[in-house]
Amino acid sequence: MTADPAETGALVTAQWLHDHTDGVVVLDASIARSVDTTGLTVFDPGHDVFRAAHIPGARFADLFATFSDPSSPIAFTRPTLEQMTAATAELGITPADDIVVYDQLSGAYAARVWLVLRSFGFDRVRVLDGGFARWTALGHPVESGDPATPARSVGAPELRELEGVFAGLDEVRAISDDESSSTTLVCALRTPDYTGESGGDRPGHIPGSLSVPYPDLLSDDGTFSPERTRELLGQKGIGHDSEVIVYCGGGINASGAALAFVEAGYPRPRVYDGSLSEWRSHPELPLVTGREPR
Repeated sequence: MTADPAETGALVTAQWLHDHTDGVVVLDASIARSVDTTGLTVFDPGHDVFRAAHIPGARFADLFATFSDPSSPIAFTRPTLEQMTAATAELGITPADDIVVYDQLSGAYAARVWLVLRSFGFDRVRVLDGGFARWTALGHPVESGDPATPARSVGAPELRELEGVFAGLDEVRAISDDESSSTTLVCALRTPDYTGESGGDRPGHIPGSLSVPYPDLLSDDGTFSPERTRELLGQKGIGHDSEVIVYCGGGINASGAALAFVEAGYPRPRVYDGSLSEWRSHPELPLVTGREPR
């Protein structure tokens, strides 16, 4: 992928994408967000959001049925190798393609697709910094309707499942129990969710984890802010040599935080795939409320 001076690591600018759309595959990872009658936020597949407006030529990346394991009881669990092989063949993408992912919310959903693809050997995938909002703010064109049809059939690509991208429940539990662990647990949820002030079923955070809210790693215009990321990580005592596992509610904001780490010049942290969706499903596992880790 040809980079401009403003593009580093895992991101591309909206202007760069506008100038290079013919040479990349664009994936829209949007989801539908609404509020139910009880006031709870509900997330659904974003097909209608995509059809209403998207970047011209984009293909729809379904986080519910394609980039997650639909058979898992935990939402947004990473798909299996077999599922990802079939999904990428249907989308018409291979690890050799230059791919740019965006969403129409905070960028965390695009980051989740980025991380999943990276975990299967897609080294040439990037995220559109600022997402669809940045694209439209610059006056770039949009279109509506169904997704673009892949230009070619790629068959079943040969993918590989990489280690060191995600972490599981047993490891996170062991780290939480060991106050002398050299691995740092980081919660990427908003502060009221970390402290438990937002309420809900079993509120709070995993014992021993530090609060690094994903929204605090973004600039006011919704783009990623390496400066804010470095400042916050420094305040938390997280260095470039720290081993970090990030979690959130369902592995989405944690993926956004992982991307922010990379853009700030830190090693990519692992993401606890099940996050609090899995942790809370085990009533014997404790949660801590308040601002302190323990």
